[in-house]
Amino acid sequence: MTALAGTTATIKFALVTPANSDSSAPGADWLVAAEEQEGLRRYVSTLRERIWLILAVMALTTLAALAYVAMAEKSYEAEARLLVQPLPADSEYQGLGLISASSDPTRDVQTASALITTSSVAERVKQELGYPGPASDLLSAVTAEPLATSQFVAVTASESDPQEAADLANAFALQTVKDRTAQLHNRIEAQLEELQPLEADPEYADDIQQLQLLLQRPDPTITFETPADVPSSPVSPKPRLSIAAGLLAGLVLGVAAAFAFQVLDPRLRREEQLRHLFRIPIIGRVPREPRGSKAGDRPLGPRGISPAVAEAYRTLRGTVSANSRRQGGKLLLVTGSSPSEGKTTTAINLAASLSSAGKRVILIEADLRRPAISRALGVEPRRGVVGVLIESMSIEEALIDADSLGLPNLHLLLAENEGGWISELFSLPTAIEMLERARMLADYVIVDSPPLTDVVDALPLARYVDDVLIVVRPGTTRLSKLTQLGELLAENGIRPMGFAVVGTRPPGRGESTYYFDHREFMPERSYAGSGDANRTS
Repeated sequence: MTALAGTTATIKFALVTPANSDSSAPGADWLVAAEEQEGLRRYVSTLRERIWLILAVMALTTLAALAYVAMAEKSYEAEARLLVQPLPADSEYQGLGLISASSDPTRDVQTASALITTSSVAERVKQELGYPGPASDLLSAVTAEPLATSQFVAVTASESDPQEAADLANAFALQTVKDRTAQLHNRIEAQLEELQPLEADPEYADDIQQLQLLLQRPDPTITFETPADVPSSPVSPKPRLSIAAGLLAGLVLGVAAAFAFQVLDPRLRREEQLRHLFRIPIIGRVPREPRGSKAGDRPLGPRGISPAVAEAYRTLRGTVSANSRRQGGKLLLVTGSSPSEGKTTTAINLAASLSSAGKRVILIEADLRRPAISRALGVEPRRGVVGVLIESMSIEEALIDADSLGLPNLHLLLAENEGGWISELFSLPTAIEMLERARMLADYVIVDSPPLTDVVDALPLARYVDDVLIVVRPGTTRLSKLTQLGELLAENGIRPMGFAVVGTRPPGRGESTYYFDHREFMPERSYAGSGDANRTS
């Protein structure tokens, strides 16, 4: 271990007060963010995150509209017109049931409209057309409405066959005139019968003559003016309108679903959610690996990450280095709220990046339940953390050089055993002694901790280290677990230095050209194994 040569073999420990546990330890003020005006950006982010949901809903509603257009029975409408000419108020034909003019011309036409869709007219139409069903079916297919403020009444018939629609509209218009005429003739004949004894009286001669003339004519107040033409296209379904309605409905439902999912979604999706919950900075953003990578569900070492990801860890290294103010080695614990968020990959690659910058780094594996660093880096831990904590082994004896990775400044203190009672070892005083000894041997000591909300094995270490880095992954990290982690740290007087967001949108080809021209770490080589993962694919 060349980087550790010349270091005193034994040191008498004067245990210092943990950096995160002094009398000036921060409270829980960092758990609640200050009020922010996110404005339209928050809504745009929600729509952008769930654009595929919106598009899927729009596709479904559009397909439903197309299915409706294809399967719905076509309906044709034909329109015939009747002209209404009410009798003047002083007409001699008053009392014969004819339509008389009123002070409101619109009311006269509405009265005529009501005379069209009657059962007597429907029975006449049924006989004329030879319709086998009940007359009420014909009535349900016909409407009569005044045309705006004119004296015309539109008789509209709806049928699945265009010719049948035209025939039905014409039949109702024609039979309305005949029905009204028949009623008029019946009334005239009744009056003539009453006047027959007075036929020789000159006083009634003109009246009888006028009635006899009117008996030869149709109802003068309602005329079949315009016959219906055979319609050339159906009124429903309307393909363009139906598809447009499907798209609009899909857009509205998709947007509503996006916001509903946003409210109900238990997982972290946006950085704004972190800023809303915590008043601590985001100090690193690590893009997800390009599609087709072999990351799988395991942590990745420096040889298994893409150039863009390596550059992101160099940026994180710069932020961590800039925040280091104390003399001597810096203790940094990397944790998360749940597995598979990328904390082990972050710990490994942050340590590797620091060592590549000439810093002496010790990477300590504190996850004794699911150790994964050895598998990620392809090394065999024959001695390690357990030996140091309970077997009186010196930390120098337990360290493993990372020369095989091309990083002579990096040394590993790994978990040579896992599970069972050994997970309680960090509660021993020797655990703090181990950290203090590592601090004296290195510029940076990176501790890979298990998720503290699942197990509190490494909580004594978190209380002691200089800083805690929380790793989160959009789409994986649960907000409830992250909130629990924040409360746990606050209760123990620990204020994290910030968040490392793993799995952000990777840079486009134009944005990452520089990364593809240069790589700080060694060429990529695959490692076998599985464990707590930076799921970068």
